[in-house]
Amino acid sequence: MVNCYRLIKTVCILLNMIMYTLLLVMNYASNNSSGILFGNKSIGQVARKYFIEFNPAPWAFDIWKLVNAWTAVWILYSLSHIFRKRVPDVLSAFFFVFFTLATLSNMAWTQFMSWEFIKITTGLNFGIMVFLYASLACSYIGLYEHRYYVSRFDYWVIHLLVNNGIAVYTTWITVAALRSLAVTITYFHGIKQELAVTIALGILGVSIVVWFILENTVFKDDLLYTWTIYPVLIWVFAASVIFQFNRVSRLNTVIMQALLAVSCTFFIGRIFLVIWRIVNKRFETRAIVDIAMSEIPQQSNATREQKYTEKTDNQGLVD
Repeated sequence: MVNCYRLIKTVCILLNMIMYTLLLVMNYASNNSSGILFGNKSIGQVARKYFIEFNPAPWAFDIWKLVNAWTAVWILYSLSHIFRKRVPDVLSAFFFVFFTLATLSNMAWTQFMSWEFIKITTGLNFGIMVFLYASLACSYIGLYEHRYYVSRFDYWVIHLLVNNGIAVYTTWITVAALRSLAVTITYFHGIKQELAVTIALGILGVSIVVWFILENTVFKDDLLYTWTIYPVLIWVFAASVIFQFNRVSRLNTVIMQALLAVSCTFFIGRIFLVIWRIVNKRFETRAIVDIAMSEIPQQSNATREQKYTEKTDNQGLVD
């Protein structure tokens, strides 16, 4: 049974790597002006056609280089799980299944976007988002279940590479999904663009506040070392405010500026909270060790001297 599961997990790891490699090839083809994959237009052409007020500057999309590089590194790390038989099952087969489903959804999004099937791409964006959140949940659950068995190396690699890397990806996709929602209800359901963008920004703002509360209360131990969410939000809102300055309605301009300020504030607060918790954990650990040491019975000097005297007398009798 164990060997069967290891075989299934090995297949999942390899399939995850192959699918993500194909996604990178598709992304290159879909954005290459000289050769569009199977559609009529590149992703950039379609995005410019369906313009809305919530639109980051073109240079903001360079974050995909970071996402792809970060993902490639942790995928290479995941290959080591095939050969390391004693590594705990922190990254389970379900983790790789969910991330592969996110990759397949992203590939489908790329293709349907080139065909200008905007409604379908909106659903696919939300599908990618759900699958990424599910893969993150699998990683956190695995770390919790195997916290006493995972090595220090794997513990930090999974936190810094896997969880933070997927957090960057997930945050960007969450913003993209809500932006895509605004595009859909503007161009296909007759909602005014200003109202559609306000709705999308409102949902995003509520999500940011809820996430900040959850990561500092319910999931404060699990999410202690996940900190890449706010830099991505700062990047998105800064690029949107700068690029759309004087071209966005006053209400949405104020909302984006407010969300930028909130993201910066939450990021700074998160840094201080993480530092405080790490320091506090060290003090608690030290206090537990001191209490445990104090409970160990100590022999008095009189007892030790008595044992030493008895040993000396007995030695004298033997002589």
